[in-house]
Amino acid sequence: MIYELGSELQALDFTDERATESMVTKLRQDLSAASSTCIVCLLHGHSTDEENYVFPDVRTYEPALIDTLLAEHKEVVRKIAEVWKVGNELKALRGRLERIEMGEKLNRTANDLFAYYLTHLTGEETTLIPAMWKHYTDEQLIAMRANVQSHIPPEVFAVWMKWVLPSLNINELTDMFIGLKKAPAPVLERMSQLAEKSLNEDRWAAVKARAALK
Repeated sequence: MIYELGSELQALDFTDERATESMVTKLRQDLSAASSTCIVCLLHGHSTDEENYVFPDVRTYEPALIDTLLAEHKEVVRKIAEVWKVGNELKALRGRLERIEMGEKLNRTANDLFAYYLTHLTGEETTLIPAMWKHYTDEQLIAMRANVQSHIPPEVFAVWMKWVLPSLNINELTDMFIGLKKAPAPVLERMSQLAEKSLNEDRWAAVKARAALK
């Protein structure tokens, strides 16, 4: 998500008001609305889900780690606000050179957010994930994930899957759908529908064959 948005932002013609408006919309929607699906909103929503449904449990065992991650989340929010501020300033400009200059500032500000966010995610992978493996069983972790997903509005979950499914390799997709065969039939059916829309025809056919899906 970050790489694709960053690439599009870098190549944008900021003198094109319509294209700029579309880009700023991708960077900003109402974070207070659970149905917001702009990419930055999804990144923020991911952090919020962790704070609500993961961090409270892990804090029991790793309070210092959770304090560090929460501080990083606050910094993410600050950087998001800065991106929005620059985006709004850009939209208000009409002069060609002014828009180009402010567009370059928006690109730099967004890249600062993206770099920080990716570093934060890498830190979670090397600290939070091992801590969860240490203190929880696979069954408990599966239940925790299910709890997170149950609080994501269906329309937002569908957007997440639009990004997640194409990013997985064939082995990850196969394992996912083999596991989903144990879930209630409507869950497997819904995920299959999302995969069919998100993956190209050949990849989806390969997944179905390997996972022995009908």
